[in-house]
Amino acid sequence: MKTLTFLSTTLIITILQSTVLTAPTLPSSSLSSTKQNHKRQWHHPGSIRPITAHSTDSTDDDPYHDYIAILSDDETRPWGEIFDEMGFSTKGIKKMTHSLGVNLSGKPSYNMTSYDMNSIKTFGKNLRAFTINMRESDAEGMDGNPSLASLEKMKMREWAFVPGSVKVLPSSPTVRRRRGVAGLRLTKRQDDMTWIQQGNAPWNLQRLSSEHKIDAKGRQPTDLTYNYRFDEAAGKGVDVYVVDSGINVDHLELQGRARMMFSYFGKVNDDVGHGTHCAGTIAALHYGVAKNVNIWGIKVGDSTSGINGEAIVAGIDAAISRHNQRKNQTDFMGSVISMSIGTAPPQQSDFMILKKAVEAGMHVSVAAMNSATDACNFSPGAFSQQIPIINVGAADIDDTRAPFSNFGKCVDIYAPGVSIVSTFNNNATGIASLDGTSMACPAVTGIIADELVKNPKLRLDPAAMKKHILGKALKGVIKADNVISSSELMAYNGFPGDPA
Repeated sequence: MKTLTFLSTTLIITILQSTVLTAPTLPSSSLSSTKQNHKRQWHHPGSIRPITAHSTDSTDDDPYHDYIAILSDDETRPWGEIFDEMGFSTKGIKKMTHSLGVNLSGKPSYNMTSYDMNSIKTFGKNLRAFTINMRESDAEGMDGNPSLASLEKMKMREWAFVPGSVKVLPSSPTVRRRRGVAGLRLTKRQDDMTWIQQGNAPWNLQRLSSEHKIDAKGRQPTDLTYNYRFDEAAGKGVDVYVVDSGINVDHLELQGRARMMFSYFGKVNDDVGHGTHCAGTIAALHYGVAKNVNIWGIKVGDSTSGINGEAIVAGIDAAISRHNQRKNQTDFMGSVISMSIGTAPPQQSDFMILKKAVEAGMHVSVAAMNSATDACNFSPGAFSQQIPIINVGAADIDDTRAPFSNFGKCVDIYAPGVSIVSTFNNNATGIASLDGTSMACPAVTGIIADELVKNPKLRLDPAAMKKHILGKALKGVIKADNVISSSELMAYNGFPGDPA
């Protein structure tokens, strides 16, 4: 391989820019129903109260809970008609519309309507749903309503990073406001396809472009002295939807390619840092796998309210709507959802909205979560066996399964997830090191994005893309309990050999 020349970032970026789906088995704690042949109805019991967070009462033998109800696909009637049948009279009640997102012009891009303004909130265009606060006995009576496909208690989600692992680092000395950087060079592969090698990368990027385990040679995992090889396309034009805490869109590493398109909270800033870190691993100039993708922020959680199921469904629903508009446009290159959040046990609402996403042709990468146990007990990764989403576990610099990472048959692939340096929310050049399957998931997201450019036939085929990504992965390198697994896979972008 011959080095042609050293290039500035500005020049490089100029070059870069030239199945059958089955429903899961739900835990016994979930309430669900499918369309029935009978005409059973549920009538308003009069015990509905305004929705509030965490409204259970431990001293009440019939406590209130927040529930999320999802309509059957064949329930297409207007909301007012549905609620009238259920016993909720909407006559004379003024609808209240809430803006949940903003578009590039600052105007609302996604709306949610509250029908009685206190007790019921409706949302969703691709998967119609509503939330309601009611007693358990009333929910049991509501189960079986023919208009509903699912009814379950609302469950708070978690970010899939290890608490206490956040280490804010000095800004990389190579980041400059002119967006220039040294350490990148243009080279040619043996098949004459142009590729680029980066000489000041974090270790996780080197691992993704290496056939063999990294020889650290005394370096720390947080050192920015590793080498990364990537295709010149760098995911150009692919739309990646980061379902998270928001994104610091002003970060110089993201080069103006990141925008916020949805916020469950109205505000779009990343007040956690998690979403910015994940976005950086996908797309940042120094820290990203696919350095030329378009990043779209879907803010479903913040530092005070956390993440609930309603936010997940509404946020992904908004992404599906945009994807459906984009996929008929001439510059469409594919869509990827990156979701480094989850919970236990598996949630039917997660399954149903992600099923809608893959049916629409969106590719999905999710985090396996961090409880060092069977990943099949966690949402949404448990559904990797039923729908073609990719569930990602975490490994360290020695190719050892991270001690916190979930594992088992529901983990499709592993990627670097320990001491991962990426962008952060503290300023326009801020970086931090984090641990977690949260950090591994966006690495696979980036690989998917890059493969979408190189394999246009897979753009709307998530099942074939999943097979392709797993087929490229490395076997026999992941070690757990001092034994190398012959079945577990390490994410790999397919460059033969190791970076020089």
